[in-house]
Amino acid sequence: MTTGEIGTARPGAARGLEAVDGFAAARERVCASLSAAVGPDGAVRRPCTSRTLESALLLVLLRRRGDHPRQERELAEFLAAPQAQADGFDAALVQAVLHGRTVGADVVGGELLAGFDHFSMARKRLLFDVCLAVAGAVPFDASMLCPPRAADRGSENGDNTVTWVEMIMLSVRVLVAHGLGTGAQVDAGERERLLELLGSSRAPVWENYPAAHLLALLAVQEFAPGHRLVETGVAAVLVCRNPDGGVPSMSDLDVFSTAPAGIALTRAGADRALLHRMCDYLIGQQMPDGGWAFGEHMRHNDVDDTSYVAACLATVDPVRHREALLRAGGYLRGIVGRDGGFPTYVKGDPSEVGMTAGAVSALAWNGTDHGDLLDGAARWLLDSQHEDGTFERSWSLSEANTIWRAMWALHSLPEPTRTTLQERIADASAASHRFLARAQNEDGGWGYRPKDPSDTTSTCYSLMALAAMGRRPQDDAVVRAGVAHLLSRQGPDGAFTALPDQVAPRPLLFDAPIFTDTWVLLALTGCDSDETR
Repeated sequence: MTTGEIGTARPGAARGLEAVDGFAAARERVCASLSAAVGPDGAVRRPCTSRTLESALLLVLLRRRGDHPRQERELAEFLAAPQAQADGFDAALVQAVLHGRTVGADVVGGELLAGFDHFSMARKRLLFDVCLAVAGAVPFDASMLCPPRAADRGSENGDNTVTWVEMIMLSVRVLVAHGLGTGAQVDAGERERLLELLGSSRAPVWENYPAAHLLALLAVQEFAPGHRLVETGVAAVLVCRNPDGGVPSMSDLDVFSTAPAGIALTRAGADRALLHRMCDYLIGQQMPDGGWAFGEHMRHNDVDDTSYVAACLATVDPVRHREALLRAGGYLRGIVGRDGGFPTYVKGDPSEVGMTAGAVSALAWNGTDHGDLLDGAARWLLDSQHEDGTFERSWSLSEANTIWRAMWALHSLPEPTRTTLQERIADASAASHRFLARAQNEDGGWGYRPKDPSDTTSTCYSLMALAAMGRRPQDDAVVRAGVAHLLSRQGPDGAFTALPDQVAPRPLLFDAPIFTDTWVLLALTGCDSDETR
């Protein structure tokens, strides 16, 4: 589908700017809703929805312990609902824990990880296979018995180990060994290390990551069922359950929820006192090395959260937040790869488009001090674009996510980097615009990938990408049709709903509903202009 076809085939485009009737009202409503989500301390505290994987693992653990019958019933009721069995992997987990049924098809390799191209592929395959085995959906197999795993910081192109990976892999080793009836293969040092890791968290749920916590609890249950860490760990997961009885994918996402919300509210012209309160909260969560994690009381930060927080602080007031921004710059300088790109967690891991684009957006406020980083990262981003105008998806299922982040980064570059790379940026923008024009559905929206049904989140990402390129409804039919579609997804109560898009552990979806308002507000403010206000 070409841009010209949008002008003749779509009601929104044919009506021109009439398609944006209600634009200002929708923007104000979403701005008010997102502002109301900000607490007195400046944090946006909204839970993730319940997820099948964590709920099934907790049910298995409670059954083995036999001391929480009511919670077992509530978990079973959640898992019996149709929404808990939305895909083959979830359905296999549910059918195993509720009905004792095994699965014949390869729902991990043939469905969940189909098309997943990432350096962590082998580890993810093992993890999800073992989760199915723990639930009883597949038998344990000797090929699952991974060797002992220790932290490795020495590789420039390998799968380096962060703490949560080490704990998950140790847990997997223990679970498989006991599942095969060969628990003695796990030595005392490995068991002690697992207990050490499990007890290292400052958050009630280990690193706010229920899946990792539950796998470790299930593993310790095998060799030390009466250990106090199992008792306190079970209690912590039970406390974080949602009202529907299920377990959320993340027990605390408050930092990650607050930062992009702050960017959206700033662009919408929200109250300055509210914005300063949000930034003060975020600065209070900064770690000693200058980075941020996705939630509170965590030990391991990452480039993604650091980039969103730093971009928020710079968007609100780079002078007021200069000290925190300089510390964030130090963190990012310390983790950049030799190729100029940025990994997610550990220096030396492969660079990723979303992380590199985020780092550029976070550092762009200070081109004087970070000109070398910005130039290297921008060149890496440009080299990473596919011929069709897309980039790797990585932490998202939507093609438009990394297009947006890359366009935001490339078009926010300060001088002289922007001028030096002007032609390459123009070519990259044109390629991404062509892709978005072709991928746009007949209803004006976008799906995760071309030909997928339109969804709110992918439509927002696409509009945000186009806005970063400088495209506006009054002069671009693709944007005009996209805005019309986005407004059509607003419910009678004024609210927007969206499919989940965030993934962790990749490529497993998790749903944080607060992001719907954030992405919608960023899309609407990005497309705004004097003509649409």
